[in-house]
Amino acid sequence: MGITGADSPDCTLDISEHLLRLITESLRLRSNETRSYQTLECLLEARNGSLARIRNRNMTTLKEHLVAIPTQGDIRIELHISQTSADCLEEVRDLLSKEMDTDLTVGDALSVLLFDYMSELIAARVLERLDLERLIPARIAIQPSSPSH
Repeated sequence: MGITGADSPDCTLDISEHLLRLITESLRLRSNETRSYQTLECLLEARNGSLARIRNRNMTTLKEHLVAIPTQGDIRIELHISQTSADCLEEVRDLLSKEMDTDLTVGDALSVLLFDYMSELIAARVLERLDLERLIPARIAIQPSSPSH
């Protein structure tokens, strides 16, 4: 796994089936969210600026994610990303490597960015449901029961 050129935003990654499934599920959710077909490159572009959010995440949770979703594998993908997205992946990789005191890869950074995206979607759905649960009783006009004599 690696970036094909040190300064090139194009990269080739050899990923695991688990990471491929995370990628395809993230793309499905992003496509549904935007109501248009999304690519991994588009999703990465939308996630630029994620460093601050990831910095605030629990590092133990991120370590557990990387253990649960192995990065390296025999499925080759090629990314043609903007320099901004490449820089974002590198920044996330550098941050995580430092915080976790281990050498991580661009693939690991990609996995964490997708985990961050899915975590935000799940949190938004939970908050939406909580709000609906709060509002639904107010919308239903419950007729007072008539006193029985």
